[in-house]
Amino acid sequence: MKSDSELMNQLAHRTNYLHAMTNQESQAIKQTLTLMYQDLQDLCIKHNLQLMLGGGSCLGAVRHKGFIPWDDDLDAMMPRQDYNRLIQLLEQGALGDNYEFSAPNPKNESVNTFLKIFLKDTKYIDLFSVNTPFPKGLYIDVFAIESTPKSSFARAFKGIISNGLEFCCILTHYAKYPSKELKEYMSLDKAMLRRYRLKRFLGHLVGVIPRRKWLWWFDLWAQTKQDNPLWTIPTGRRYYQGEIMPKTVFVPVKDGSFEGHTFKLPHDYDAYLTNLYGNYMQLPPENKRERHFICEIKLPDSQL
Repeated sequence: MKSDSELMNQLAHRTNYLHAMTNQESQAIKQTLTLMYQDLQDLCIKHNLQLMLGGGSCLGAVRHKGFIPWDDDLDAMMPRQDYNRLIQLLEQGALGDNYEFSAPNPKNESVNTFLKIFLKDTKYIDLFSVNTPFPKGLYIDVFAIESTPKSSFARAFKGIISNGLEFCCILTHYAKYPSKELKEYMSLDKAMLRRYRLKRFLGHLVGVIPRRKWLWWFDLWAQTKQDNPLWTIPTGRRYYQGEIMPKTVFVPVKDGSFEGHTFKLPHDYDAYLTNLYGNYMQLPPENKRERHFICEIKLPDSQL
């Protein structure tokens, strides 16, 4: 069975419902994100934190020496200890007044199950953020890399619970932040509309527990205090079990080229990308290239 993201991506190629980004907008987004990431990397280098490109951004660095041509976001990842330290620095305003952020915490609800860093005075609204109270600027996603338990049984158990908690976070988002834009988009495909309605129904059931608690519980559960030989990214595209790899795949980080800048990559980026994409150097067919579900964009005038 295809995932929601796969079905939504297929639908995006068959409809003109979403905002059609111009080449000028795409280039401006990429330039702005690159400058944002440079600011973030400078902060991490200053405090000896290991930040590296992840997901499609790592793929872009290796295959295209920059952004994937049809992509327009930036994904980063870092070991949990460094990730927690980065959040502390952000809370202290170390990245400057131009930025704001959201991450799971015990007091307030966050945008997602991972850290998102937003550039103020910009706007990047997609189908899932259009009716939410969270920041809506251009953003960088930062994913925590977690150590896993030594026992294969404990890893499997931790992965199952992790995935379940993350699913509850998704369900409660559907129920708490409905939007006519998302419903209209899902209504373009009968299978997607059925899934949307089911998720909203289930979201109301699990929503008897506040969404901020589900997010915080997930973040706490995903962590393993001991530094063991296998690491994973619970919030990654292949979830807990699918992202498990040796620690040496990730660290120590190494230099890579991205849009004319030197950004850090996982130590064995070939193993990392092969696990995610298989033959990652082969371009996917046009109808399977990932699209983002954008409703509205506003960028700094200096970038347009």
